[in-house]
Amino acid sequence: MTRTESLAPSTGSWESTILTTDIVGSTALLRRYPNDIMSAMDLHDQILHAAIRRRSGDPFRHTGDGVLAIFERPLDAVLAAIDALREMHSVAWGPTGRLQLRFGIHTGMTRARGETDFFGPALPTATRLQGAANADQILLSGVTVERLANDRFQKPFKLSDLGEHHFKGIEPIRVYQVSTADLPADFPPIGGKRETASGNLPANLSSFLGRERELEELGQIADESRLLTLIGPGGIGKTRLAIEFARSLESSFPEGAWLVDLSALERGSEVWPAIAETLLIPLLPGVEWRVQVLERLYDARAILLMDNCEHVLDPIADAVTELGSACGKLLVINTSRRTLGVEGEALYEVSALDSGSQDGSGQSAAVRLFVERGRLADRRFQPGPDDLVLIQRICANLDYIPLAIEIAAGQLRRLTLASIENGVTKPLDLHARNFRRRTGRQQTLRQTLEWSYDLLDLNGRQVLQRLSVFSGPFHEEQALAVCAGDMSSEADIVRGIDELVESSLLSRDAGGPQLLRMLQTVQALGREKLDQSGVLQTVETRHGEVYANRCRELSQRFASVNEAKAANAIYDELSNLRAAFERALTRDLKLAADLAAPLFLFNYSHRGAETGSWYERIMARPGADQLEQAPILLAGAAGHAFHDEGDQQKAIAFIERGFRIEAAGSRSSQGWLAGVAGQMDQWSGNTIKCVEHHATAVEQARSAGNVACEIMSLSMAAFVKARVGDLDGASELVREVTQVGQTTTQPTLMGYVYYARGGVESFKDPNRAIDEYWTSVDWANMAGNHLGAQRVKQLIADLQAAQAEPTEALAIYVRTLIDLPNHGAAFYTWLTIRSVLLPLAQLEADEDLAVLAGALTASPLKLDRSAREAVNKAKERLGSIAFELAAARGSKFDLAEARTYIVDLWGSMERQSN
Repeated sequence: MTRTESLAPSTGSWESTILTTDIVGSTALLRRYPNDIMSAMDLHDQILHAAIRRRSGDPFRHTGDGVLAIFERPLDAVLAAIDALREMHSVAWGPTGRLQLRFGIHTGMTRARGETDFFGPALPTATRLQGAANADQILLSGVTVERLANDRFQKPFKLSDLGEHHFKGIEPIRVYQVSTADLPADFPPIGGKRETASGNLPANLSSFLGRERELEELGQIADESRLLTLIGPGGIGKTRLAIEFARSLESSFPEGAWLVDLSALERGSEVWPAIAETLLIPLLPGVEWRVQVLERLYDARAILLMDNCEHVLDPIADAVTELGSACGKLLVINTSRRTLGVEGEALYEVSALDSGSQDGSGQSAAVRLFVERGRLADRRFQPGPDDLVLIQRICANLDYIPLAIEIAAGQLRRLTLASIENGVTKPLDLHARNFRRRTGRQQTLRQTLEWSYDLLDLNGRQVLQRLSVFSGPFHEEQALAVCAGDMSSEADIVRGIDELVESSLLSRDAGGPQLLRMLQTVQALGREKLDQSGVLQTVETRHGEVYANRCRELSQRFASVNEAKAANAIYDELSNLRAAFERALTRDLKLAADLAAPLFLFNYSHRGAETGSWYERIMARPGADQLEQAPILLAGAAGHAFHDEGDQQKAIAFIERGFRIEAAGSRSSQGWLAGVAGQMDQWSGNTIKCVEHHATAVEQARSAGNVACEIMSLSMAAFVKARVGDLDGASELVREVTQVGQTTTQPTLMGYVYYARGGVESFKDPNRAIDEYWTSVDWANMAGNHLGAQRVKQLIADLQAAQAEPTEALAIYVRTLIDLPNHGAAFYTWLTIRSVLLPLAQLEADEDLAVLAGALTASPLKLDRSAREAVNKAKERLGSIAFELAAARGSKFDLAEARTYIVDLWGSMERQSN
């Protein structure tokens, strides 16, 4: 019996293949052919549904301009995609032309949702593949290809291995392309890759012009100095030049080139967290960000590009000095309006585009830039000789500053070249030669921006001012809500947004058609105007209220099948959530609580997110105990202190404070305080109090309708009861949590159900327990809860190690340690280190065992029986004095050092065996 077959009767989950499709460029087609697109869509639906059903599939859901279909056999899904693509090529389409499709296919666990819908880990993976595909391209996951290999039918298609790819919200997967003799086979590289160990330099979205001399000069400077700062006024092109320079050197730096964007930081903010986030370094409890960054880069041959330094000049100067001193192979490139003023700094003043350099057509780089960006605004733009002379004058009037030229070129959507020239004749406030003037952060392009602002009507100006309170990208619906406070007509607001987009003062972000972004220079101008009107703080408060509502909405989505999408949305909107919270924290504590409290469950699953620290910051403010959400906020503060910081005493203080508030009145944490207390008892070994606290949490959660807390506490109580031998009690709790689990579609909570089942089965049938645990991992990964997945993998490792020879058992634990994240996993890591003691004792590696036993004295865990027996055996063989000396050495280790010691020990053992 397979794992899938064994699970299906009791859980409703089974393995199937998901096919998802999407029409390329559907929005543009709708705008261009509003009267013809519906008939084309009808034909599209007819072709797709026929192809899917002909191959025994079920097209169970429409996705706006695509279809989701489910198949029992992977081969049928692939053949249906090929059939549909062939039919799309053969029929007559009319005015719209042939609709182009992209396909994604993945095989994985699914579960019925009602009578006609499905969800499960297979759906988001198939969707990610489809989103990465090019027009007419069919992409398969490696899992699907493995299943196809088991199908003995002859396959009328070929598969091309496109390598491993990383997509947002899911683990890395192998991607394959389907091709046939009569369909397209050559495509550009697929999309969707994220940062990897090779760096995070952004891909070019437009051409890079006129900086050949600068790149050569920078290369000469870099040969002599490892610390290079590009200086110049805003808009001069420092960032783009620095990125291209780093890209030109990237192949010589095996540890990659990393861009640290400091623009979102508040003035004078600490910069080490931003560097760590860029390097994908999660927070290790008790270890400063600075220490982790320096350790990561100590011997790394890498490039670190620190962008937008001027508003965090002192912190960045300190950080760069330390990086330069400690990391001897690191090249640090900075962009700033002012010098950092640190020892060893090589300065490069970035000038405006060279007006004298010309290409084969006799055009300067500035003119070429204007023409290319103008064509992006208006594809019909074909300047003649007289127009080129006019463009040259426009560029000269703009001092050849790239951003100013791009803003001017964008006006071609609404103005003639002559009108543009008339608008840019005023000189800029700040020229390149006196960039050292201490002015407002975005003064450089004031004249150009004032000119753009003057072109707007009164309505457009009002919208620009109000949108200036946003930080980073924002959704159009949030823009409408913020403006609606004192602009009554939604039509006027939409018209104003459209005018700002047309004027290049606002852009549609690449992240989606409804996502907007405002240049920081434009934002600064808008905030000035808003402040002058006397309503800046009022609009900022409205911005906070809009995002408090957004937090409540995302909290509801997080508690559903859309958990992973909601988590991604929180991360994507973090810059605005942060801005709203920071303003509210000192002005309106209730609003700060309204922003933080709905994110409790998100922060529990995504430990290490900066929003997890908000609870403690709120509860440190005067009057915080009177907040309605105080018990939940204290539960969040305790969870963050315990899991993220590893500070048990601080966590206990928050719990006790919360219990006092609950006991004094009607305010409740809905079970979260007792639930977090139960988790802390579990790790400290107090199983009786652990079960009692979880029982209280379940009772309070049921009373409040808090299904998430109820499932989590039932699951953890069942796991603990099983561990102490109360299998009957644990089995009863598993029955309860399985029944409650039928009421939820949230993947993380489904994972908890299987976690509880695995905990009981581990004392009955270890192989069955491993099956249950792997299903829990599948659900956790579907949720984007990779920390939860790693925790369950650690339990799987325990079961596998118990059945393995000592050497293989040690290897299993080493792999687990390597995979465990550094943030939010302190206790899981200590638990694995404790488990290592048994195979070390069996291998008679007594001195190493003693070192790790010493390291474990700093952990919050007590030695269990098997660990105590291992220690006693090692002490007998080694002798008490030698054992204590080795343990004293280990007692000086922190968690990271203990982890590294085991990995290095395993590496040494492998070398000796070879």
